Amino acid sequence: MPHAQGQDFAEKRSDLWGERLFREADNSRIKPVLRKPFAVTNVGREPASELRAPATTCSIPGMSHASEPMPGRTAAPPAPGHGYASRILFGITALALIFRFCRVVLKYAVNLFYYDEWDTYSSLFAPQPWWRIFVGEHAPHRQGLGVVVATKLLSFAHWDSRVQAFIVGAAIVIAMILATYLKIRAFGSISAWDIAIPVIFLGLGQWETMLGAAGASPQAFPLLLIVAYCFAWMESRRPFTYVLVLIINFVLIFTGYGICMAGITLLLFGLEAYHGARAHDRGRTKSAVLSLAIATASLASFFYGYQFSPAVACYQFPYHDPAAYPIFWGLMFANFLAVKQGVILASILGMGVIVVVSSLMMLHIRALWKGPSADRASMLIVILLGFSLTFSAATAVGRVCLGPEGARASRYLTLLIPAFLGIYFSILAIRSHRKRVVLAGIFILLLVPSCVHQNHKEIEAFSALKQDWKQCYLAHEDIRFCDAEANFQLYPCPECIQMKEKLEFLKRNRLNLYADSK
Repeated sequence: MPHAQGQDFAEKRSDLWGERLFREADNSRIKPVLRKPFAVTNVGREPASELRAPATTCSIPGMSHASEPMPGRTAAPPAPGHGYASRILFGITALALIFRFCRVVLKYAVNLFYYDEWDTYSSLFAPQPWWRIFVGEHAPHRQGLGVVVATKLLSFAHWDSRVQAFIVGAAIVIAMILATYLKIRAFGSISAWDIAIPVIFLGLGQWETMLGAAGASPQAFPLLLIVAYCFAWMESRRPFTYVLVLIINFVLIFTGYGICMAGITLLLFGLEAYHGARAHDRGRTKSAVLSLAIATASLASFFYGYQFSPAVACYQFPYHDPAAYPIFWGLMFANFLAVKQGVILASILGMGVIVVVSSLMMLHIRALWKGPSADRASMLIVILLGFSLTFSAATAVGRVCLGPEGARASRYLTLLIPAFLGIYFSILAIRSHRKRVVLAGIFILLLVPSCVHQNHKEIEAFSALKQDWKQCYLAHEDIRFCDAEANFQLYPCPECIQMKEKLEFLKRNRLNLYADSK
């Protein structure tokens, strides 16, 4: 009986001190060490004193399984009711912003090809194999997956260009949903602070990506592929991870500005090869070196038959005023935060964000360099921050000649989303509970203006101009007359792309603007 009572007492104590050791310890090789669990995802509430979930390894694929667990994997379960409240708050926020996003597309999209779309979807007028569409060039990038998908769907919808707006909007919404699952997988369950994710992804400041002439390839599909790329690195089976990363990396390189991911891929595989060599793991080193070679070949294949074509006629490098580069660069980030007034103060704010993003990126690259104890959070943060920094710097170099107003183009904002998601993930990776709460609150407050700002004046004005031109052309069928009448130029050089002949083709076949006319 005394022995049974002692056994009962030991069982009662196991939920406080011993359960994880009995379940995880390998007595033949590992000496159990008690660690104080730390909650990353329970931002805004004190850590619970109850039993924590077992730690899970969160290293870069192939790294030692004895590495320090990522904080989010040892987070305490939410207190009864509190977890549900966080999920409800997140769900309401996400659904409201998705509804607003879809409503803008439904209300303001006009069935009329505009500007770059006449070039982007030229394969509708002169059919080509899908692979030629995939590698086709437009401005400084290739068309890739976005135009292949959009062309196929447009062909089923009488070339209704509103379909493109829905494709772009859907890609951004799906990217937001996947980013939410990425956060759950990397940092733990939904918390109240996660409303930052839909706020980052679904701001209307990027309306031009959906309603303008940007198309599906330059911004929307690269954003979706970037989140998929992050998921690929989260896969724990190394050979499968490398194959998946290489496939997505190849598609990204050929899809719009997704080419900005090429350097990040080379960096990550280089780190993998370095750590494999340090650990004398020949299998890992060979796999990483082979993957590095394939990633390099993928980048080289982009330049096969490539002809550089700047997106703007005024392109000049180096620019005669070097100081214009940081101003343009800073204004891009300030525009994401809906700071649209002034140039000097806005650019200073934007450069402040760039300094923060650059510092965080270097901090997490250093963590990855130090060794196999680096966790997946650092890897995700480097991917997200690195992509947006590369894209925004390249944009500043290519378009600085447009002046400060050119930096505030709506379509740039979509590919700055990864940077702000990376900042949020960096906040979640902070070990101090108090710092996480303070910084998460400040971060969301900074995002509020971009979420609240409706951009309705710009959206309504642009949609009205397109609608006026469409109605004018249906009545008069004179391109130049309608350009002047509507005060809206559908394409800068109609003769260069045989626009009149294309419009006649659309009329004969009841397509695009003629599909819904009587």
